[in-house]
Amino acid sequence: MKKRAERLTVILFCVIIASLSLAFLLLPDREFSPQENRALASFPELNAETFFSGDFGKEMNLYFADQFPLRTAFVKLKGGAELGMLRGENNGVLYSYDQLAVKNFNAYKSILESTEDTDRIYAASIRAQLESLARFGESAGIPIVTLIPPRTIDVADSSFSYDRPDGDLLYDLASALLKDKAGYVDTLSLFREKYEAGEYVYYRTDHHWTTLGAYYAYCEVMDALGKADDILPREAFEVEQTESFSGTTAARGNFPFYRKDVLELWRLPDDGEYEILADGEPLDGFYALHHLSESDKYAVFLDGTHNLTTVKKRGEERETLLVAKDSFANCLIPFLAREYDVVAVNIHTITSLSAAAETYGADAILILCNGENLITTGDLGKIK
Repeated sequence: MKKRAERLTVILFCVIIASLSLAFLLLPDREFSPQENRALASFPELNAETFFSGDFGKEMNLYFADQFPLRTAFVKLKGGAELGMLRGENNGVLYSYDQLAVKNFNAYKSILESTEDTDRIYAASIRAQLESLARFGESAGIPIVTLIPPRTIDVADSSFSYDRPDGDLLYDLASALLKDKAGYVDTLSLFREKYEAGEYVYYRTDHHWTTLGAYYAYCEVMDALGKADDILPREAFEVEQTESFSGTTAARGNFPFYRKDVLELWRLPDDGEYEILADGEPLDGFYALHHLSESDKYAVFLDGTHNLTTVKKRGEERETLLVAKDSFANCLIPFLAREYDVVAVNIHTITSLSAAAETYGADAILILCNGENLITTGDLGKIK
């Protein structure tokens, strides 16, 4: 009886291995994983150089891992197993049913060194970037406002039994170094307060703030620019809700159960009166609706991130706001464009912000770089 059971175990094991191997050979390769929101590895090129350098072997490992049959099911199974063992996280993502948050990032130290997948930051690198920005703020010659949208883990700290090892150091440094020199506005306190009050200011499954969160940021920017009296009330907007979706944090965490998000489009009757160009190509309004049927639904705002986006209201002469920004600004700009003509440049590629301000005749500057980008890149320190 024992031998029969052992034989059946061996046979079953061989059948599973053979079936998976056959499926691997017969099934077509997949180019993209909607669940993980990323491109999957393709079969690597084999030649003498890649073979002897070892690159072929490394790329083959990635290829096998990405194209493995039933990969999505196994990935979800791992996420569920992590929860079943009460670990409360997977792939550097913290879990609660109502909120997911990334805790591990790639920490930038210098152009030659960074640490991958860590929950620590390099304070010296952060300080150097902020000091560089402070020097720019002092020499800008026009009003400047700086926003550093906090990470979800900073805003939703109370949702997890996790002590952030560096606490609020990043934002404390920003306040100390930028408040008087580059118009720093503390949004961490604001969003924590709103989050604790149950307001939907950050997505549950994505790292961005929601449209409501962007509205609160718009109010802060307008106030900092002396335009508090021109802030549009929430009641002026017609809010359109889209279907539920899962964002990039959920894709990284791969948990089987969580509360999904709803993306909101805030509209005004004059939405059709704006001329919007993204890298020179016209957009049909503030919202690129075709992205709602794709995996990256956040790209619905201004068609995602471009190197240069301009917004002008037809038939009006208005002040120009230059925005050096990352993707957090994409859903903020439609609010700011009600008051300003907006010229938005990609903070990761802009070479000279002062030159851009002169070229476009900017009356004020908004610098927006979220906390994650401040930790993982040195781009804020390159502004000049």
